[in-house]
Amino acid sequence: MSTSKNWATAALVSCALLLSGCAALESMASDFAPSGEEVTQIVPSPVAKAPISTGEYDLVESCNAFFKTRLVTDVTAAKPAVQAPLNEELTGAFSTISKTIGLLIGKADAVSIEHLEAVRAPFDQALDGSIARPKAVDAAIKNYETACTEGGFKG
Repeated sequence: MSTSKNWATAALVSCALLLSGCAALESMASDFAPSGEEVTQIVPSPVAKAPISTGEYDLVESCNAFFKTRLVTDVTAAKPAVQAPLNEELTGAFSTISKTIGLLIGKADAVSIEHLEAVRAPFDQALDGSIARPKAVDAAIKNYETACTEGGFKG
């Protein structure tokens, strides 16, 4: 009888330790859970730095290069995946998006550079393994589209 009591006590202690460990992990996970507030993407990641802009494109040309090409389609299609762990396929797609935006930044005007960096930031963050939000991509595209329209772009 005493052996079964020892086993029962050991099992009870093991369960208590396991549950306390789960509670601690849950508490830590809640620190990383998204809040109701929008997370602002501030600093772009150093994954794919753009070359210094040549200023070859003016605002309307930069907007055309983003909104009238496959780039905006690729960015929009990939945005839901910025919050998920990356697999090999997503890593390749995100790298391509980041590099393509970087090439456009290399030719873009100053206004476009700021907006394009904001579009690229969530993809670079995901490549770095950081938390990124699809809403940040949406907001960056919307803000860039507004700037483009105000600058004379007729999308």
